[in-house]
This record gives sequence, structure tokens and C-alpha cells, in this order.
Amino acid sequence: MLYTVVPLERVYVDHNAKDQAIKDATEPEYKEVLLKHGRVVTRRDGENYVVHRIISTDMSDYLNQEYSPGMIIK
Repeated sequence: MLYTVVPLERVYVDHNAKDQAIKDATEPEYKEVLLKHGRVVTRRDGENYVVHRIISTDMSDYLNQEYSPGMIIK
């Protein structure tokens, strides 16, 4: 027995097929660029890759303008 205020059409929907279709249509492509002490995660934007985040143990990498979020890496 299921007691819920959610309509049954939403409860008994195939979430795997629906989620996969949405994921394929909306999920961006990511690529990691290795640095000496870490990595930069980039997101594909047309032909270029845009810096999404930086993961590094060297604090000077965070001050480097080339690795700032939003910068373009070819």
C-alpha cells in the first residue's frame, strides 16, 4: 500500500529512461588538463574548452590568470 499526495503517473514512471534522455541532451562534456601539482577541469564550449575549476596543491596555480574560471583553453 502506498500513501502519497504525489500523482501515480509520477510515482510509476520509468525514471531511468527519462533521466538518461535528459542527461544525454543537457550534460556538457568535461576534460581534465594535468598540471605539475594538480589539474584543471574544463568544459567543452564549441571548439574550445573553458576552465570550469582548478584542483591543485600549489597555491600559485590559483593565482595564475590562465587557470581562472571562464578562461578559454585550446
